[in-house]
Order: sequence, then structure tokens, then C-alpha cells
Amino acid sequence: MNIERKKRRNRKVWSVMSTSLLLMLLMAACDSGKTGDEGESSKAQQEGAKEELVLAVGKVDVGMFDPKKGWGTHAQIRLTHSSLLTIDAELNFIGDLAQSYSVSEDALTWTFPLRDDVKFSNGEPVTAEDVKFTYEMLKEDGIKFDLSFVQSVEIADGDTVVIRLKEPRSTFVSQLTEIGIVPKAHYDDRYSSDPIGSGPYKVVQYSDGQQIIMEANPYWYGAKPQFKKLTFLLLEEDGALAAAKAGQADLVYVPPTFAEQKVPGMKLLAYESIDSRGIMFPTVPGGGKGKTNDKDVEVGNDVTADPAIRQALNIGLDRQKLLDMAIGGYGKKAYCLCDNMPWFNEETVVEDGDVEGAKALLARGGWTDADGDGVVEKNGRRAEFDMYYSSNDQLRTDLSLAVADQARELGIRIHLIGATWDEIYVKGKTAAVAWGGGRHHPHQLYTMNSSKVIDTSYHNMSNYRNDKVDEYLDKALTATTQEEANNYWKLAQWDGKTGFSGIGDAPIVWLVRVDHLYLADEKLNLGKQPVHSHGHEWALFGNIAEWTWDQ
Repeated sequence: MNIERKKRRNRKVWSVMSTSLLLMLLMAACDSGKTGDEGESSKAQQEGAKEELVLAVGKVDVGMFDPKKGWGTHAQIRLTHSSLLTIDAELNFIGDLAQSYSVSEDALTWTFPLRDDVKFSNGEPVTAEDVKFTYEMLKEDGIKFDLSFVQSVEIADGDTVVIRLKEPRSTFVSQLTEIGIVPKAHYDDRYSSDPIGSGPYKVVQYSDGQQIIMEANPYWYGAKPQFKKLTFLLLEEDGALAAAKAGQADLVYVPPTFAEQKVPGMKLLAYESIDSRGIMFPTVPGGGKGKTNDKDVEVGNDVTADPAIRQALNIGLDRQKLLDMAIGGYGKKAYCLCDNMPWFNEETVVEDGDVEGAKALLARGGWTDADGDGVVEKNGRRAEFDMYYSSNDQLRTDLSLAVADQARELGIRIHLIGATWDEIYVKGKTAAVAWGGGRHHPHQLYTMNSSKVIDTSYHNMSNYRNDKVDEYLDKALTATTQEEANNYWKLAQWDGKTGFSGIGDAPIVWLVRVDHLYLADEKLNLGKQPVHSHGHEWALFGNIAEWTWDQ
């Protein structure tokens, strides 16, 4: 393990050197993109009213501003697009483009009277026709947003949108906050190259893989943000830290490994999240075939298919030690994808770090160390398997190393493989994967655990099947009230006999809930932040109008 860590340190040195060169190129690109307003902007900054920010918070161009390509699936639309609803700091669903909304008693008819003061960044009004077009386009596409349960989208009284469902859908309200409305008159397959939205900012330059420049939308209907220009540097974690140290960024995301780095003039900000990390396991034996993202892949693993292996890791891994060793204590223990949310089943919390209990569980399942080599076996098969992690994600790298170290104490040998996500999606159904998730709504509980979505996108990578869990998940999804839905989400986790949680079938063993960490200029105030969801890239920006530069 020491050799492996040394190799990673050496790779990090080379990574810092290469990202420093990239940073120089990016800064040159920023300079070449300056406009004629630069003189006024400089004067304003001298007077204390800073109007521009440079940010390096990750690869923020995922989805490329187009909802058809996934823009909004991680709630990242807030800067550039309006949606029918939004979420406030207390995680309540409130009107955005819609003044308000109402739901019929049978939960099949949703009505949205629209605001009359909303314009796209080109000055054209946002109409009910644009909303209807957006939802119908995404329903027909059916890839990034599943709207198959929508019966029709209608317009009433000219400025009211009425959406009728085929059946109740308790998680539909979350999609209403994530679907950015696009202009019917200007939307086509080239939309990403010149996106037109109705959010507080508009995209004025997008250099794929390098940077995004946004400027304030003069037609924005909400509270005006202080900052008139945002430049996003599309840097990896090492490059973002280099930008901060070079004084070329006002706000950067940092993994816990970098949290103790001192940068003059910058402060560390830590925000609680529901962004959880764990291990996804294949739950079926090897030799199967399936699909991931429409690609044919191999499926199954003979070791992780045994629930004793998964359940032993659930109780045997010490989550507090993982927190301390892998993420510097910046986070909390996790037992599900939704800890502390209204749909979390608290009965799934276990006494972890129980090495002897885990060994006893393995022994009852037929796993013993017959040859004394430190690895348990069953029917001649050793308890060892590959585990993939994203090689450009420092947090997942460090967590995976810590997990493999602890697993050795249980008699389980994990072989770590760093890879790109494209590689992981191809190999991930035959091996464990360092997994993540966590949203302000429970829909991921369905997509990660329902057998009905196997071979769809990268959903249910475990190939997990449990008829009782499917029944609970379906009832949660089609419940007519949130209270009813929450009850079924909890039962799907654990009903006293079965469930997808760690004390049940454990297709995913959740371990830690990470704090989102940023280095920010000491004068930058980010206002009141809600609990963040999965994805540090955009979690900050829902309250952009509250951001200030304090002298």
C-alpha cells in the first residue's frame, strides 16, 4: 500500500505541473475574451463594488445547457434557465416560472399559472407554448428525463399550463424543479452552441473543456445578482487549487485532501450535504450479459453475489475511521442515500466497525480462512474482487484506499482500479464501484434499486432484484401524498424482513456523507446555503442573488 500511495503522489506532482500549464493557457483565453466594458468594470472594482468572479468548481458543462442532454438532472439549471418550480433554502418546493401550483385530489392534474414578466435572454417572452414544447420534447426523447407517465400538456386561458398524468407520480414535483424551459422558436440540435434561457445569467462564451463565461441576463425577473460576469474554469481538482494559489480564482472546490492547504486571502467554507459515498456491488453471479448506456456489457460477480460478503462489509467497515482517514473528518456517517431526509428509515442504522461480528457473519455464510493466508474462502473461491473508482476524483480515490485497507481485517481482499467513468460504466457490472448520490428528493432510491430499470442508462448497476422491494418502490412512486410515499420509501429500505438497505440485501453499502468544501476569497459571502445535494459543481448557485463582496 505504501508503494501505491507513493505512485499516486508522483502522479499528483505531474498533474499539478500539467494543470499549471493549462491554467496559463486559460488565463490567456480569459484575457482575449475581455469586452469593451473592462474599463468600467475595473473602475467599479477600484471603488469596492466587485462585479466579476472567476470560479473553478469542477466540470460544470455536463449537459451542455441543453435539457435533452441532461442539463438540469443535477439541478444545475438555476444560473441559466427557469423551471416551473424551484427549491428554497428550507428545501420547500415553490413557484419559479409558475406563480404557484395546485394538484388535484387524485394527484393526476397539475396546474401552473405562469408569471407574465419572464423573458428569455434575447428579450422574447417566455410563454406557455415554450413550456408545453419543452415537456413534450423531453417526453418524446425519454432519455435524460423520464416523462412517460405524462398523459398530456395543455394550455388554459393563454398563460396557464395544465399537465395531466396517466398515474400519480410522487417524484414528479422534483422534475418540475430540474427541467429548464427552452424557447420553442430557437431550439434545435445546435442549442448548446448558443443557449437561450431565462435564468439570471446568459452564456456568452463556451470553450469546450476550457472555460465558460456568463454575463448577467438584462431581462432577469428575479433579484439582481451583484456579480455581472462569471468565468468558470473547467479544471480538475489539482488545477483548481493551482488557480487559487496563483490568485487567479475567487472560489474553488477542494477535496478534503486539500482542505488544510493555506492560501493567502482565502478562507475554507464547509457545507453539509446529502451527498453520500458508498460501494455498489454486483448482486448476481458472473457470466451474464446486459447493457449500460445502451452498450452491451458483461454482468455479475461470483463473490459479491453472496449477500454475506456485502452485509459483512456493511457492519465491519468503520465509518468514523473512514471519515477521519479519507476525508479528514469533513462529513458524517451514512447508512443510506437519504440519511436524515423525511424518507429515511432510521432502523437501517447499524453499529459499524464490528470486525468480529462481520467475521462471524461470513463464517455463517460458509466463508472461512482454511489455509491461513488472511483471505476467507468458500467452496474454493477466495473472497477477493476488483473495485473501480474515478481516478480523477481525489475523494473517491482516498475513500477506496481506506475501504480496501479495512476490508483486509475482515478477510476480504479488494483490488483497486482507477479508471474514467466511461471505463467504469463498461466494467462496473462485473466489479464493485465507488458510488455516489443524494438528492433533495427520493427518486434515486427507485433508479438505483428497482429491477424495472435494469439495463436502462446506468440505473441499478447492481442488477438487484427483490419483488417485495419492487412492490414498495412502485407504491412509493405512485402515492398520491408525500406522507404515503415516504412510508413506502422507508419500507423499501427495510420492512423488518427484507429491503435494499445494508441490513437487508445491501446492493450498495453506503459509508459517508461528505461536506462540500471550497476555498473562497475572504471577501466573498455566499449567503445562506441549503443542505447541498450530490454534485459540488452546482450546489452553491441556487441563491446566487444573495452573494456579495464584503469590504
